[in-house]
Amino acid sequence: MTRLPRPRREIAGQDLLFDDALTDRVLRDAADPGFVLVGVTETVHTRTIGTRAAEHAIPVRPDIAATVHHLLTAGRLTHGPRISVTVDGRPEPESATTVEVASTATGRPALGDRVPVQVDVIRAGFALVTCPTADFSGSMIRDDGTYRVETGHGDTIARARSYRAGAERLARHHGYRADPIEVAHDKETADR
Repeated sequence: MTRLPRPRREIAGQDLLFDDALTDRVLRDAADPGFVLVGVTETVHTRTIGTRAAEHAIPVRPDIAATVHHLLTAGRLTHGPRISVTVDGRPEPESATTVEVASTATGRPALGDRVPVQVDVIRAGFALVTCPTADFSGSMIRDDGTYRVETGHGDTIARARSYRAGAERLARHHGYRADPIEVAHDKETADR
């Protein structure tokens, strides 16, 4: 089996940040209306919805600000050009840096999309399932005439009659549709 490398190395614990609704919302809001980092402390502000070119910035909630900074550190958001904005209660415009969505952040498929799934049969009755596009994996183990389908963390989620059916169930468990499914048998397994 050949394991594919992850596109970028994450700091321990960052993967937990990327699977929640707040992160999805922050990534959508970064595209429109957009975030700006105001001043030397890089306080996170947003613009009025629908007016991406607006020069007026509004402070965001602390949880959104923390998520923006985490996504900047992880490379899912990037620093853009510097602009001048007015902030509530201050008469003079302040210098700010725009925040943009990194091109790699938009490359992940949306829930419900079709994703290619690879099934590598390591030995008779045991296969590893990978989907680098949607970043999930699992395994299938023959047990009492069917295959037990497990997540990459070892949790059993279903039973399946074939490797293809197991790959479909694993993809569905993660919110995707498996298409195409490629089943590859290890050379030693095929010779038996």
